[in-house]
Amino acid sequence: MGENKTTPDNMLLLGRGGWSRFSEIWPKRDELAQDLQKYMHVIGPTPKRCLETLTDLGLSDLEIGDYFKIPKDVVTELRRVWKIDGET
Repeated sequence: MGENKTTPDNMLLLGRGGWSRFSEIWPKRDELAQDLQKYMHVIGPTPKRCLETLTDLGLSDLEIGDYFKIPKDVVTELRRVWKIDGET
């Protein structure tokens, strides 16, 4: 049968985790100011779609900001730039 490896052995095979290299792979978004672009990795790989979805679910800018731990003003500005309707 196969080798009986322990969890630490498997973790060594998988490599280190606990950090993200998003800043190295995320493309620049020309429609956003530099200060807004630094929040894109927090929202996820599809930040516009994510904000559209959360807005459609009825979350306010404050609730979305609290969820992602980003300022409410950033959420409001992203929605303005991307023309995402909904209650602020």
